[in-house]
Amino acid sequence: MKVYEIIIFIILNFFIFLSTVQSKYIFVSNENSDTITVLNKDKKIIKTIKTGGRPRDMKFSLDNTLLYVVVSEENHIAVIDINSLKIINYIKSGDDPEIFDISPDGKLIAVSNEDDNEITIIDVKTQNKLTTIENVGVEPEGVNFSKNGEFIYVTSEGTNSVVIINTKTREIVNEILVGNRPRRGLFIKDGNEYWVSNELSGSVTIIDTNNFNIIKTLNFSVQGIRDQNITPVDFAYSSKFNKVYVTLGSANHVAVVNANNYDIEKYILAGSRAWGAALTNNDEELIVTNGNSDDISIIDV
Repeated sequence: MKVYEIIIFIILNFFIFLSTVQSKYIFVSNENSDTITVLNKDKKIIKTIKTGGRPRDMKFSLDNTLLYVVVSEENHIAVIDINSLKIINYIKSGDDPEIFDISPDGKLIAVSNEDDNEITIIDVKTQNKLTTIENVGVEPEGVNFSKNGEFIYVTSEGTNSVVIINTKTREIVNEILVGNRPRRGLFIKDGNEYWVSNELSGSVTIIDTNNFNIIKTLNFSVQGIRDQNITPVDFAYSSKFNKVYVTLGSANHVAVVNANNYDIEKYILAGSRAWGAALTNNDEELIVTNGNSDDISIIDV
């Protein structure tokens, strides 16, 4: 992390994505109004950026000068200059892009194309498409480069699996069955574990990245909430406190999990359909986006 922090929020009616990088701005992506709302560190709106149809996932460039935004209906990634808060370029991303990741060296973008059951690999410097990898499962969503950049992990909603791709050969090297409708992934413990949220199973699958075996499956239970309304989606990880925070969707809560022993320590009430999650760089605040109430919850960790 840098000295200051920017937190990205994507607030949608049905999807919310969130990631953190440096507390200068908060970016909120509004899927139905085709805009990004920019807030300052005091949570006051300072600008609205028009993006075109259905802005979704967002990531920063490695030097934190650019914000990349997937615009699904336009089939491209918009590039926003952080200083001017203006769109300065567009990168073709393939049809219906949803979630993407940038390789650890900053050279590649891998983006899931949900309708085509494939991912697109893009050269960041030239902004040209390098290749398309087909048959990565039905409705691929989550995309994560491993810490060393050797593999790309892709969650597949329709096939209930995680597909693992060799970054250099662009070949699928493994597929791991997880829970029902996996959505997002998270690497923790120096990349040795990969956590997957299974929305319709109400669970999280934890994978050992050294041997691709499943270590554990976490099942959640919130008092007063029906099991079918517990729909895990997003993660935030605090290495400082060694906690993983899991948003539980329609259960309107966030689960706090001890990353060492996998104990579920607490459930925190957030807003309606808690979806995205991120921590400030000092790990003092957890920010949760709430899709049905179109707001954010700020939790004192």
